[in-house]
Amino acid sequence: MAQVQVFVLDASVAVKWYVEEDLRDKALRLRDDFLSGAVDLEAPSLILYEVGNAIRHHPGATEDECANAVIQLRNLGIVIREPDDPCMKIAAKMAFEEKLTFYDAIYLSLAKSSKAKYLTADKELYDQLSKKNRALSMLLKDYE
Repeated sequence: MAQVQVFVLDASVAVKWYVEEDLRDKALRLRDDFLSGAVDLEAPSLILYEVGNAIRHHPGATEDECANAVIQLRNLGIVIREPDDPCMKIAAKMAFEEKLTFYDAIYLSLAKSSKAKYLTADKELYDQLSKKNRALSMLLKDYE
């Protein structure tokens, strides 16, 4: 039996499930693939706060939409991980080496420690990564 691809889901992808943004069709396909068991998704607990914050600042979003999105995301079945000490150390190293925010480095660190692929819609972030960390990553636009 073929092994299911595991992705560490970035908030930049998950937020597209709840608001109209570019590449929403690909984000929804990913969600459908997850719900059908075609792929597995993991994310750091930080994703809940980042998605909530993104929706809070999205033009026209309401309090109920924000709360419902974060609750739905939490209950979707994605493996939500609390980063452990080794993951934090890897994230700090990546943040300094790649000049990333610690927030972004946590996602990448989780992908590395889980032997998963970091999936982001943030092209600017992706372009900033070194070759070795791009190998751990994928842009949403490239998701098939």
